[in-house]
Amino acid sequence: MRTRHLQLVTQKHLATTSSRSSALSPYGPVRAGLTISQTTNEARLSELLSSLESVVESLNYKSLEVYDTLNIATENLRVALSNIATDEVGTDTI
Repeated sequence: MRTRHLQLVTQKHLATTSSRSSALSPYGPVRAGLTISQTTNEARLSELLSSLESVVESLNYKSLEVYDTLNIATENLRVALSNIATDEVGTDTI
């Protein structure tokens, strides 16, 4: 069996294995012997995505609070300016 295997390894095959390069991956180059598996990368990416979603949700909530505060302040300012304008019109005598 060993002899048959050795016969299957041709000179062309040996030439391709002697010039090794990094394997292509969507996460960057992968070197032989790298201990991080694809599932570990996916787990880390899922954890990162979950963390980012949590931060986005928190920021969205805070932005809505700021928006509500701005609307309340704007309405209070409008009422105050309206009262000032009414007082000035009422006190003017010609």
